[in-house]
Amino acid sequence: RGMASDPGLRSTQRAPTLRFDNTPTMSSVLRATAPLARRLAAVPKAPFTQATRGMASDPDDEPKVAYPWNAPTNPYAWKSEHVVLTVIGTWAAIILAGKTAMGM
Repeated sequence: RGMASDPGLRSTQRAPTLRFDNTPTMSSVLRATAPLARRLAAVPKAPFTQATRGMASDPDDEPKVAYPWNAPTNPYAWKSEHVVLTVIGTWAAIILAGKTAMGM
């Protein structure tokens, strides 16, 4: 291989590989990032003792249903997003029905 062609190399040395595109090899990238990976792995992780629901809903409010069809007759138990979508859909149906009735 390359070791036998260069008489100045000992049997334990390896001839360096030349790269002409000046891109780093994967092994050099891994060697360079190894200290960072060790530091990140050594950071103690805090245990999750309690799940937080920071922006879920008002904690003093009554619990909301996940889907409006679970409680279709109780819109007060719906999430606000469901109320908004229902109102927008109702107005769209009213406008479409009015346009159809007037022949537009």
